[in-house]
Amino acid sequence: MKIGIIGITKIFIGFAIAFVLGMALYFIGNQITKAQNKTVEATAPDTPSDQARDNDRNDDDDACSNRRGPAIRMPTAKLYIEHNSTDEDTGVHGAFGSDNWQKLCVYDPRGRQVLEMEPKRQLRTLGMAGIFFESREPPNEEVSIEDIEAMFPEGRYTVRGRTIDGQRLTGAAIFTHDIPAAPVITFPQDEGVVPSSGFAVTWNHVLTDLDGDPLTRTGYQVIITKDVPDDPNGFSRPTYDVHVPASETSLSVPGEFLEPGTRYELEVLALEASGNQTITVIFFQTQ
Repeated sequence: MKIGIIGITKIFIGFAIAFVLGMALYFIGNQITKAQNKTVEATAPDTPSDQARDNDRNDDDDACSNRRGPAIRMPTAKLYIEHNSTDEDTGVHGAFGSDNWQKLCVYDPRGRQVLEMEPKRQLRTLGMAGIFFESREPPNEEVSIEDIEAMFPEGRYTVRGRTIDGQRLTGAAIFTHDIPAAPVITFPQDEGVVPSSGFAVTWNHVLTDLDGDPLTRTGYQVIITKDVPDDPNGFSRPTYDVHVPASETSLSVPGEFLEPGTRYELEVLALEASGNQTITVIFFQTQ
């Protein structure tokens, strides 16, 4: 059967119309699907992570600066100087504790922020209960005690933050420059030998600060540590750590702790009322 030119033209036009109609229907259907998806996204509730991100954006700016409304008092807020008289270095330590917080800021007496701590992601959801930090302890020939005191003026260091349930958190640490003078250990001598059956550490009372002014001494701390590498599976080494009342100048070390033929590090710390402390370090050997 022969098809004339007119017939071919009609067939071509029919295919063209069908193609155009198909594309139009596809385009319209695609647009409807996109519109439905947008509607679902707009009406669907946020997931916990979405809500957390939104809360972060809204709250981070004023978590520490907001001072309005009731606040929970932080039970632990400490900021103090640790001076090592043997190694001749000095740093600033701090400890801040509360049941649950998501952000914490510390301000010096002039209102300048000196510390900001904020956990992220799953640790943020869990919340923090407490944190202890040590600054770098540069040699005094690099950063002198006078430099430390200039950087950290005496006075009230304010702590502000937010708990995991959105309540304000406040606290304060009183910081002083009353650094104890160095304890003088009278027994054992540095690199001396002691009985492994036990002995008594002795030292002289610390009566003044580094400037020679009277000191409000609150006690001593004696730490004896076996001189071995740290446990690669944990943080512990054999350690004998005792807080001694301010009236005492000796501490008995039991033979149950000591091992024969072993080297130990001995630290005696003088503790001052504001928390500042000075360490003297020696080493000794057991028989």
